[in-house]
Amino acid sequence: MTLQPGWSGRRAAITASIGFAALSLTGCAGKPIQSEAFIKSVPPEQAMVMPPPGGPAVVNIIERRFNNAISQDIHLATNASTPGQNMLKVQLFGTESAYSQADNSLGMSSITEGRISSEMRQSLPRVAMAKSQFYVQNAYGPFGYAFGRGRGSDLCLYAWQQIRTRDQGTPFANYGVIQIRLRTCEANATEAKLLSVMYNFTINASVDALGWNPYGANREFNSAVGTTGAPIYPRPASSEPMVQTLPPRQTTSYAPRVQVRRVQPAAQPVAAPVAPPQLEPRGPRVPSPFGNGYSSATGRSSDGYAATTTPNGATVPATQKVAVPSPSCSMATDGADVVCR
Repeated sequence: MTLQPGWSGRRAAITASIGFAALSLTGCAGKPIQSEAFIKSVPPEQAMVMPPPGGPAVVNIIERRFNNAISQDIHLATNASTPGQNMLKVQLFGTESAYSQADNSLGMSSITEGRISSEMRQSLPRVAMAKSQFYVQNAYGPFGYAFGRGRGSDLCLYAWQQIRTRDQGTPFANYGVIQIRLRTCEANATEAKLLSVMYNFTINASVDALGWNPYGANREFNSAVGTTGAPIYPRPASSEPMVQTLPPRQTTSYAPRVQVRRVQPAAQPVAAPVAPPQLEPRGPRVPSPFGNGYSSATGRSSDGYAATTTPNGATVPATQKVAVPSPSCSMATDGADVVCR
C-alpha cells in the first residue's frame, strides 16, 4: 500500500488529539460525595456546646457541614407537654470544606428584633413570648432571652447569643463567629432554672485556623491579687450562696396509731368477816353471888341481859339488874311475899 503524501503527518496529529482528550477527561474526574458528608448524626460527646452538669441531657445531635461553617442541632431531654423539641442550635463560622466544588455556604446574619421574633414564632408556635429588658451576660458575653407560658404548667425560654470579637485589627482576617440559640420548655420550672442553662454551658469546639478567635483578647490579670490593702473574700457581697444547693427534702413522719385498750381491774374478792372465836368455858360452873348467874355457854346472863364484847375480843358480862323495893312497900314478918300498897 502506497501512502499519499502528508498522511503520516495527519496520523500523528490525530493520535495527539486522542491523547489530549483522554488527559482532559481524566482531569475532570472528582471524588464521590455522599450525603453523610454534609449531614449526619453524631454522638453526644461530640457536641460543640455542652449543657451544664445535671442537665438537661443530650438526646441526639444532627450535624451539618457547609463550606464556611458547621451547624449542630443538639436535642435536649424534655418533660413538657408543649409541642416542639428542646434544642441548642450552634453555628460555628470560619471553617473550610473538604470539597472545593461544593456550593453550600451558610449565610451569617446579625441579630435584630424582627429576626429574633421570627425565630421564636418558628420554634414556639402559638406561645406568647415576652422579651426581657434586662442586660445579662454569661462567661462568653451578653445574651438576650424571652419567657412564655406553654401548655399546662410549662414555662418556655428562648435565648440568643452571638459571640464575636470586637477587635477587628485586620480587615480580612478570619476571626470567626459563634451563633447560639436555646429553645427549652419544662413543666413546673422557674426562670432561674431555665436561665441556668445559658449561664453554665461550655463551648467545646474551635477552628484550627490562624487568627480564629471570636472571644477577643484575654482579660488583664487582676492587679489586686497578691497585694496589700485589697482584701478578697471567699464569697460575693450578696445574700445568695456561692454554690446553689437543692432545698432540703420535706419528709412527713407518721406516728404509728396506738389503740388504747381500757382494762377493767379484776374484782378483788371480799373476805367474809371472821367472827371472833367463841371460847368454851372450862372447869366447874360457879354460881353468881347475886343469885342471877352468867352463862358462859350462851354469853348471856341468867336474867336475860346480853353480854358485851370489847374491841380486843374479850367478853364482859352484862351488869346485873338490882331491884330496889319502894318505900311504900312493907315486908311481912311471916316470910310472905312483898306487899306493895
